[in-house]
Amino acid sequence: MKNKTVFIGLVIADCFFVFFLAAYLIHYPPIRVKADSKIPIDYQETGRPVVINKDHFPILDSPSYILVDAETNTVLAQKNSLIRVFPASTTKLVTALTALNIYPLEEIVTISRVYPEGKTMGLVPGEKMTVLSLVQALLVSSANDAAYNLADHHLNGTAGFVTDMNRLVVRYGLKNTHFVNFDGIHHPNHYSTAFDLAQLARLAIKNPIITEVASQKEITVTDVDRFHQYHLTTTNELLGVIPEIKGLKTGWTPEAGGCFISLIDLNGHQLIGVVTQSQDRFKDTKKLIDWAKNSVIW
Repeated sequence: MKNKTVFIGLVIADCFFVFFLAAYLIHYPPIRVKADSKIPIDYQETGRPVVINKDHFPILDSPSYILVDAETNTVLAQKNSLIRVFPASTTKLVTALTALNIYPLEEIVTISRVYPEGKTMGLVPGEKMTVLSLVQALLVSSANDAAYNLADHHLNGTAGFVTDMNRLVVRYGLKNTHFVNFDGIHHPNHYSTAFDLAQLARLAIKNPIITEVASQKEITVTDVDRFHQYHLTTTNELLGVIPEIKGLKTGWTPEAGGCFISLIDLNGHQLIGVVTQSQDRFKDTKKLIDWAKNSVIW
């Protein structure tokens, strides 16, 4: 009788053990890894990119650059990315953002005057252009006269438009960026950093109009009366040449050197690259891409 009682007790105990083990495995299933899988030591299943070779970072001509994962804002590589630099025409990315925030796409802008500074598309005073056409010219061919007329269309003129540009960067906590103008013409108080430019790019690519326009190698825009026609080609020399490049905005002045904010598609993941003060902004960007191909996994 005693042995039977002990036996029944053991059976009940075994049943409880099996029940709790099954419940544990359901709640915490084992991670199954194939025998030939190669997982780095610091790998975490978070969806974040991981740099697998932290002893080797890209060597660029650019003294100030950054590469970030657009979705998670993970900094993958950088050098002096918080140092203030002159952003040149990368400024126009914020000009486009500001214009798209305050004007309807089909709102008509009357060209007020010839704007002679820097690279222009040759807009004619008195012709009428839509906001969308001017944004397209701004992003594809970096037309300073398109930037000027978008700014001059503001209720408070160009000064009011630039104020709105600065309000945008303040809203997003970018304390090392300040704009004096809408086109990036050199001014000592017109500055940003590689880090801030990357953050502005992350904001910009949330707007599908910007990503669509900036991905085009060439475009033709007309005034609303279809009297004037402008065939514009991109200033982005890597577009259509390096398959990973999907945009975004170039810049150059003698004081700023070469600048480039690049939108990079790496195996379905979006990266933002920023090079500044570069002697060869496109070569430096290619180095960033090559490095990322060999050094970053998700």
